[in-house]
Order: sequence, then structure tokens, then C-alpha cells
Amino acid sequence: MELPALIYLVALIDTGSAAGAAEALGVGSSTVNHAVAALEQAMAAPLLSRNPRRRHAAIVPTAHGQSLYRASVTLLHWCLTLVDPKPAERDQPVPQPMADTPSGPGLPNTFPDTLSDTVPDGPFDGPAPSAAALRTLLDTTLTLRMIGYFLTVCEVGSIAGAARKLSLTQPTLTRQVRRLESILGAALLDRSAHGVRPTAAARALLQGCRRADRTYRRIMRDETLSYFRQFRSLRLASMMPSSSDSSLTILLANLVRFWRDRRYQPTLVISTIAAPTLVDGLLRAEYDAGLTDLVDIPPCLDHIDLESSALFLVSGRDRAAPARGGARAVIAAGVLAVPAFGTGLRYLTDQFLDHEAITPAAMIETQSVSLMLRLVVDGTCCALMPAGSFRAHEVDALPLPRRYRMTTRLIWKKDHANMASIERLRDSLLDIQARRRVQPDARRAGGGVARTVAGIVA
Repeated sequence: MELPALIYLVALIDTGSAAGAAEALGVGSSTVNHAVAALEQAMAAPLLSRNPRRRHAAIVPTAHGQSLYRASVTLLHWCLTLVDPKPAERDQPVPQPMADTPSGPGLPNTFPDTLSDTVPDGPFDGPAPSAAALRTLLDTTLTLRMIGYFLTVCEVGSIAGAARKLSLTQPTLTRQVRRLESILGAALLDRSAHGVRPTAAARALLQGCRRADRTYRRIMRDETLSYFRQFRSLRLASMMPSSSDSSLTILLANLVRFWRDRRYQPTLVISTIAAPTLVDGLLRAEYDAGLTDLVDIPPCLDHIDLESSALFLVSGRDRAAPARGGARAVIAAGVLAVPAFGTGLRYLTDQFLDHEAITPAAMIETQSVSLMLRLVVDGTCCALMPAGSFRAHEVDALPLPRRYRMTTRLIWKKDHANMASIERLRDSLLDIQARRRVQPDARRAGGGVARTVAGIVA
């Protein structure tokens, strides 16, 4: 959702046709139609009722369209106040920046004291802005994304940190903030070697944004909505799957399909990384959420458990498993492949060896679970691996006691700025897992064990 799309929607409903809105705003009819269609897709709801049998039928807003129209009218009046706080002079050119000040080159450190009060705690009861006023607002090139970038800078306290969080380069973000300052004719940030601080003008803008969002949620009856918190992507980090058939791989593939089929926003971006670096990436805001097997979750992170898998001691089928002694004999006689420190699987492996008082003949450590599996299949090593991470017909597998189970968790920061998207991701994963339990995937590997060697740990 962007400001031009809302302007096109308001003009379209007011004039009753795309041609009328295009003429009033000085754009092409296709521009209006495409923008409103994209808005409907982003809102995942029809905004206008169209009669395909009548070529020139008047546009009629749906109930959802009427609600968005009322919210948009309120926002557009506020945006017009931002670019020119004097209603009587809105047909005049936008004020030019003043002389240099310490707060920023060419920008005053003042702003209307009433800025935060120009957004009512409810829908605007008056008429929509005139076509001339809407054209003026279009010409300023003000965008909601621009304001959202500025809000992120204020939250993080530095341009560099905000750029990392928004997946932008620092020069790009700096240009966006300076462009916003130029449009509003006021300095928004006090810059220093220690970071940035919002000016008095910025604090008034922040209060206005909160009131605008509060009105938006009230009109649309959805507490998760925001004009300004529209992130370009939802970045999910996942520990590396062991193979293309693993349970984790199937879960990620189902998530991509689920997200696409429902046309969810924002765009989902999935990165597979080494598990020990996943938490650091979340804390540095490089990722929004993570799929991990961590046991000890930092207190600043929240989580839900998605899947609990039984653990097996797996070894190559060409190795003759000891008839007696079970897991103890297998580990003591061979090389044990273990994952890197910092993973849940490594924690469980160390716990198993310690509790059962087993000492491996030799160990090899790797961050790649897929390499561990390859070493097992080749008969080079044995390893502790969860069900669903290996093909049962390729290995010999000893089930470990039930107290040793690996849990896959979704984790995220408790104070994440876009909790609506996190909740949508969480609910999607829970829905997928519920469907998998009802209708087990026939392709799921490692769910059963082809050959179970008799004897567990003594």
C-alpha cells in the first residue's frame, strides 16, 4: 500500500470511474486501474464492485472499500497538513527549505505545534480533499514508505542500524530521510557521532503517525494494520536441512507454497544458515524469525515448538552392527560425527554421551548436517540424527530412549516491530504442521526405520 494508490482509490470512488479519476489527477486511466488492482491484492479483499455486463457502469465500493476510503480520507488530510499546514494556502507551492541550521543543511528545526493533533481519533467527517489538493500531494512525491523508514531510524537510533534492519544501503536510507525532510520543510534528526536523535518536529510527526495508525485500525477493525509498517520482506532464517527429503526441507517447501497460495504479504525470504549464527542474526535485526533446534533460548526471544523428533544412532549399512552392546558398541568402535557447538543437536549428542557414559573412539565436528549424513551413508562415521533427516533404506538406525528428542522451534524477538507478520508466519507454520499430522506426507523420509538393530543403550 502506498500514498499514490490511496489517492487513486479516493479519486476513483469520488468520480465514479477510472477515466474521471485519471482526468482529475492528470494521469492515465491504466495507472489508476493498475494501482487500485494492486491495492486490492495487497489487502486480500475486493474494494470495488464492478458490473462486467455494463461497460460504463459506475464504480461502487464494497464494504471493505468503504472502510478503506474513510481511513484514506483521514490520512490524506493529515498528509496535506504535513506538506502545507496552512489550508488556505494549499494551492500555493510547497514551502522551500530555509537557511542552513545546525540540525541539517537548509532545513529549519521547527514544525507546526499542532501536527500530532491534525489526525482525529476517528474517521474524518468532512469531504475528501479536492482534486487539486490530491494532485498537489501527488506532486510532492511523499510516500508512506518514506515515513516508515524515518520511524525505523528513530527506533534504532542510527542510520546504519536502520539500514541493516530495512535491508537497504546506508546512502539509500540517508537520501530517503533527507528527501522527507525536504518535502516537509523541517529537520527531523539531530545527527552526531553517537547516532541520531529526533528533533521536536520529528516527535510531533511520530505522534501524528501513531494517531493515524490508531484511526486506521479502528476504521478497518483490525489491530494488526499500519500505514507505515509495510516491510518489503519477511526474512526467515533456518538451520540447514540435512537433505532434500528431510522433514525440515518439506516444512520449508510447504511454507513457501502456503504463503504463495494465500498471497500473503510481505514477501517471504528464506535463508539457510549455520545454527550458531542464527540467534546473532536475529539480535542484529538481520532476520525477522528463525527455525532452529536450540535448547536454551535467550530471554529476549520468544518461541513456539513446531515439531519434536525422535533421535537415532545411524551408521552405514555396510558396517556390521555389533550383535550385542547396541549404541555403546557402535560408538566405541567407530568415528562419531557431531554438529558444531551452539546447536540443539550438539547439546543432545553431548547429553547422551555424558548420561550414558559413552566415549567415542574418535570424533569429527562439522556445521553441515548434510555432510554428517554423507559420512554415515559412506560408512565413514556414525552420528545421532533426528527422524526425518535420513533415508531409512540407506542406513542402519538404533532408536534412542524417548527422553532424547530434538525439537524444532520458531523464534523471534519479543519486541519485533512487525508482530502482525510474525503472527501470520507462526499461524501458517502451525497450520502446515496440523495438516501434516492429519495427512502424513508419503514422501517424508526417516519417519520409519527399515532396519532396527536390536538393543538400545544398556
